[in-house]
Order: sequence, then structure tokens, then C-alpha cells
Amino acid sequence: MFEINATLIIFVISFLVFMALLQKVMLEPVGRVLARRAEKIKADLDSGKAAREKAEAVLNEYHQHLQRIRSEAQAVINEAIEKANYHRNLELVRLKEQGQKNLEEARATIAAERALVMESLFEQETDLVKAISQKLVNEPVMVSLSRDMVASAMEEVG
Repeated sequence: MFEINATLIIFVISFLVFMALLQKVMLEPVGRVLARRAEKIKADLDSGKAAREKAEAVLNEYHQHLQRIRSEAQAVINEAIEKANYHRNLELVRLKEQGQKNLEEARATIAAERALVMESLFEQETDLVKAISQKLVNEPVMVSLSRDMVASAMEEVG
């Protein structure tokens, strides 16, 4: 069946030598390469995680900065709106006062012109009454009219 002889011993020894050489020549270098590759992959994963964390930190900082800028911009806009409303209100008050002043001046001018017109009309009415009376009577007539009566009559007409 199975014989144990020198060939078998030589075959086992040569197989063991072959395995030792195979271990030294092939398996150990391949194992070192695989170990270095595993270390490189682990280092790359760690640096990737660190880069991702750094990127997230920078992104968060950017978002905070952007939010701060937006808040400042909104504050500037609100301040500008408040100033514009304040100046608009001041200008409206000034224009209203100017309009009131102009209206009072116009009223005063109209009242003065009305007084002059009333005086002129009183003189013209007195002359007309004298002329009409003189034509009716055919002689010069002395006419005396009350300014108050003429003024109230003119106000009723006008």
C-alpha cells in the first residue's frame, strides 16, 4: 500500500524547503505589500475624514459669516428706511408749514385786494348814484352813502 522509504522523506523535505522558500520569496513580500496597502488605505480614509471634518468646519464658518453679514445688511437697510422715513416726515411737516404760510399770505393778499376793490366800487357807486340822481332831478344833488350799507349790499350781491 503505502511504503515509507527515502523518496518519501526526500519528497517531504523538498516540499518543506519549497514551502519555506515560497514563504520567504513570495508570501512575505506579498504580505508586506498587503499590509502597506492596508495602512495606506487606512491613512487615506483617516485623512479623508479629517478633510471632510475640516470642510464641514469651513462650511459652517462660512454659513455663520454669511448669516452675520445678512444680519448686518438687514440692520443697515432698516436704519436707512428709518432715516428716510424721518427725513420724509420732516419734509412733509416743512411743506405743510410752507403751504399754510403761503395760504395765509394768499388770504391776506386777497383781503387787501378785496378792500381796495370795495373802496373803488364804493367810489364808483357813489359817482353812479350822483349821476343817476342828477339825471332824474336835472340839477346837482348832494348824495351821502354809508360805507357799511354799500359794503353789505355788495356782499349780498357778490
